[in-house]
Amino acid sequence: MTLPVKELLLVGENRLRDAGIADAKVDSRTLYCHIFDLTPAQLIMEWQKTVEFDYCEKYFSLLDRRAAGEPVQYITGVQEFMGYPIKVNPSVLIPRLDTETVVEKAIEIAKEKKAKEILDLCCGSGAIGIAMAKNLPDAKITLSDVSGDAAEVARSNVNALNLSKRIDVKSGDLFEPFRGRFSKKRFDMIVSNPPYIPKATIPKLMAEVKDHEPMTALDGGEDGLDFYRWISGEAGVFLKKRGILVFEIGHDQGEAVSKLLEEHGFENVQVVKDLAGLDRTVWGQLAK
Repeated sequence: MTLPVKELLLVGENRLRDAGIADAKVDSRTLYCHIFDLTPAQLIMEWQKTVEFDYCEKYFSLLDRRAAGEPVQYITGVQEFMGYPIKVNPSVLIPRLDTETVVEKAIEIAKEKKAKEILDLCCGSGAIGIAMAKNLPDAKITLSDVSGDAAEVARSNVNALNLSKRIDVKSGDLFEPFRGRFSKKRFDMIVSNPPYIPKATIPKLMAEVKDHEPMTALDGGEDGLDFYRWISGEAGVFLKKRGILVFEIGHDQGEAVSKLLEEHGFENVQVVKDLAGLDRTVWGQLAK
C-alpha cells in the first residue's frame, strides 16, 4: 500500500484540525519533513511522490501524538531560535519567539557596555546563551540551570553548535554553582528567563503547555515574582562593578520587576516591549 504525498498531507492536516490543533497544516507538514529529513522548501519537490505503508504508519503515529496535545517541537526534538537549531525535550521549556526580542536587546547592551563574561541563568535548553555566543564572538558564556537534565540538553546544544570552547555549562540552584570557598564568580552581565507564571494562572494555560512543558520552568510562585526577587536580591554579589541584569518578564510584570531591581541597587532600569507591543524585557545596571 502506498499513498500520494499530497493525499497523505491532507489526511494529516484534517486529523490535526479535527483534534483542535490551531496550526494543523503547518504541523502536519513539519512532521512529514521530520520523518524524511526535509526542509520546507524541499517538501515542494515531494508532491508527485508516493509513500510506502511503513512510512505512512510512522507518520500516523506522530500525528496521533500531536493530536493528543504533545508539542510538535518535542516530537521532532528541535526548535529553531534566532536561526539556530536548538534541541529540546520535555525537560526544557520550548524557546519562544518572544524571547528573541529579549536576546536581541541583551546583545545590543552587551556590545554597548563591552560585556565579555555573561551568565545565562535558568538556561533550560541554552537557547539564550547560545544565541548570544553566536552574536558576541569575544564573549565567554556560562549556562546554568537547577535541573541536571536541562543542563544536559544545554550541553548537547553547545556541542552540536561547536561552542564548547566558549560556553561552560553548570547545574545548581540559581547562584550556588558560583559560590567559591574563598571568592565568588562574577560576571559583566546576567541574563535570565526565569519561571514567571503565577501559580493560579498555570491551570488556565493551554493544555500542551501545562501538561507537557516542565512545571519547574513555569511556576513563578503565588504572584509570579519569586525568581525575580531571589535573583535580583543576589545578583549584585555575582556581578562586576556596573554589571548588567537582564530579565525576560510576563507582559504585566514590567512595573513590579523594575521596582525589584531598583530596590536591590540597580539604576537606569528600563522596560522594553516585544514585537507585539507588550512589556517583555526589564534591565538595569548596578549603581556606582
